[in-house]
Amino acid sequence: MSTTDKVQEKSNQSTELIRHIVAIIAVIVTIYYLYWRISETFNPNALLFSWALYCAEVFGAVTTFLFFYVVWKPSKRVAPPPLPGRTVDVFIPTKNESPQLLRKTLLACKDLKYPHRTLVLDDGNRAEIKALCEELSCIYLARETHEYSKAGNLNFGLTHSTAEFVAFFDADHVPLTHFISRLIGYFQDEKVGFVQVPQEFYNIDSFQHRTDRKKKAIWGEQYLFFSAIQPGRDYLNAACFVGSCALLRRKALDDIGGIATESITEDMLTSIRLHAKGWSSVYHHENLAYGIAAETLTPFHIQRQRWGVGSWQVFLKANPLFIRGLTFSQRIAYFSSMIYPLEGLQKIIFYLTPPIALFTGVLPMKALDVNYLMHFIPYFVLSIFAFNEIARGYGGLIMLEQFSMGKFFTYIKTLGIPFLPKKSKEFKVTPKWQQKQAPSTLIIPQMLVLLTSIIAISWGLVELLIGLRSDSFVIAVNCFWALYNSGLALAIIQYDYRKLFQRRERFRVPDTIPTFYQSTHSGIPERRLAVADDVTEDGLSLLAIGQVPIGHEVRIDLMLPSKTLFLNGIVVQEKSITADKYPVSDLGIRYVNIQQGIRDELSRYLHESAISKFMKEYSTRYKTYLERRFMTKQHFFDRAYRALTYIPVIVNTNPTTHNYAVIKDISESGLLLETRVPFPTGSVITMAVILGNNKITLEGTVVRDFALGSEDYAEYLLGVHFDGIQHEKVSYLLGIAEKIGNFILE
Repeated sequence: MSTTDKVQEKSNQSTELIRHIVAIIAVIVTIYYLYWRISETFNPNALLFSWALYCAEVFGAVTTFLFFYVVWKPSKRVAPPPLPGRTVDVFIPTKNESPQLLRKTLLACKDLKYPHRTLVLDDGNRAEIKALCEELSCIYLARETHEYSKAGNLNFGLTHSTAEFVAFFDADHVPLTHFISRLIGYFQDEKVGFVQVPQEFYNIDSFQHRTDRKKKAIWGEQYLFFSAIQPGRDYLNAACFVGSCALLRRKALDDIGGIATESITEDMLTSIRLHAKGWSSVYHHENLAYGIAAETLTPFHIQRQRWGVGSWQVFLKANPLFIRGLTFSQRIAYFSSMIYPLEGLQKIIFYLTPPIALFTGVLPMKALDVNYLMHFIPYFVLSIFAFNEIARGYGGLIMLEQFSMGKFFTYIKTLGIPFLPKKSKEFKVTPKWQQKQAPSTLIIPQMLVLLTSIIAISWGLVELLIGLRSDSFVIAVNCFWALYNSGLALAIIQYDYRKLFQRRERFRVPDTIPTFYQSTHSGIPERRLAVADDVTEDGLSLLAIGQVPIGHEVRIDLMLPSKTLFLNGIVVQEKSITADKYPVSDLGIRYVNIQQGIRDELSRYLHESAISKFMKEYSTRYKTYLERRFMTKQHFFDRAYRALTYIPVIVNTNPTTHNYAVIKDISESGLLLETRVPFPTGSVITMAVILGNNKITLEGTVVRDFALGSEDYAEYLLGVHFDGIQHEKVSYLLGIAEKIGNFILE
């Protein structure tokens, strides 16, 4: 370990120690506050109101304490070497997913490097899926009856498998080629029952994502679970099997009678039974498969309702507090994961308390005065600060509160569904790739919160102005609280309206592929070098110097790392700007008469390489206050200004060798280059920057290099420092790059 690494490790340890101290102080202050609340503040004339608010506060404290316990010490694992010669079957359960969606997953499963079989378990009994399996040499299985939904389907697959290990993937989850190879080494320990990896989603324009393309940052509703809670549970030997993106030992499943069928969240119940039988679990915190998140409002609520109902089914039928065989930490971890739907009741109490106080003048405490705030504010601020730190940059409290506002009514509904026999057994598959309008009724609960809060604020202020009330401090505090709630409601309503309908059926994968294109626009077609920056199996976005009108045909040489795909397309969208003297166009191109083999090759590249490549460019966490304050400067080194841009380059290492590459960003001192061939650190390269028919020649030295992509689609990222005096050319190019970068981000 280098000296710098040792300094950083010591800094990390100090930060963790301070986090733990802050959390302990927050727990002590919270307990004191709750004791003070129940012993001195209840309003004897409104006991029901007082108890309701107090219970909501206690629930918040309990869930916070449980969260602190679970994530206290997250695990950090390094995958062991793979075990050779083991037998593995890959299960893909499906019911109503489209053949096009399923095809992507099967193509990737075929490319898994570790020897295996791929079994498709079709609960839809569809002839087109059977034909797809025959085409792609996968095993097709369909049962005559369909009891127990997904769990029954998986158990049916187990009766047709004799493999030592089974991997489960939902129909939309596409594994990377090294999925099995990376995980199977953990089973060297004979006690390991399953290995789980994160469920990551690449459509970062989904309902559950918030994306800042300029800062390359993503906030995801599930990142807190997969990046903070699961590593914490792993340290406690309580990692949860989540139904997909997992590798399981067949012997362990046989030991518990297969996948649990008593809950529609079969994954959680299966996890509990495996742990109760003494099997251990592993959470490997690395993205090894990518799926499709709920794109719009409807699938999001369908999924969250299924999770909530399933949690209550498990709570009632296999309560982790009482089931034999679990450790204390496992009981705590599972209990904390099951009670979260009660948040719906907690939130509605918080949303209704200010309007009730403003409409009636009745308070859930004896007095809302300075003394109350002197107790409440330190507790509230310290709790938020401690949560933010213990979440280690995956919290995002305001965003979490917005989503709580968005799903509180869905959670409330789950409290009754387990007691309705027919409803509780209903397993609804989360819809994917559906361009259907979501019912606006899904937003009614949030609209009622917004309207009630605004009316209550107006009511209280009017009564104060006309002299009907004199408790101005009480009105001010409750107006502020109601205004905060209405702000949350308004924010989620605005976002909900944008996500009532999915405009694009396919997510366009961001990429930078050097591409030759030839247009029929002019009398003498010109072959020019450009960059494909958004790609799907149906079309692409081409960033080019020059203009091609809508409706014109183009011939495209898409230079993937492994091979060049020759495509025909038609321009369906066009927008342009002028950067210096160059007309820069963003051309939306739809492929014409694309052959299935080319489409499959493109699918393989996108899902086995491009998606993981672009996801690694985004940060999924933020720096907490303690990290900014105490960690070393080297740990969070901020680079000098760099202009985002995608400009094609021809790299020359000698007079006869030309390699195509793309500039990712550029500064006055150097640039970031994505290339298809490796250039070791210290290499001197000549770069011809292509601007239409013109070029600017630059020279530089490779100062750092990183491998990108997959084994089959190898790419490299080079940090290049400019050599010699090239200030005039670099400044000129930087000005053009800035305009292109702003154009990309529009």
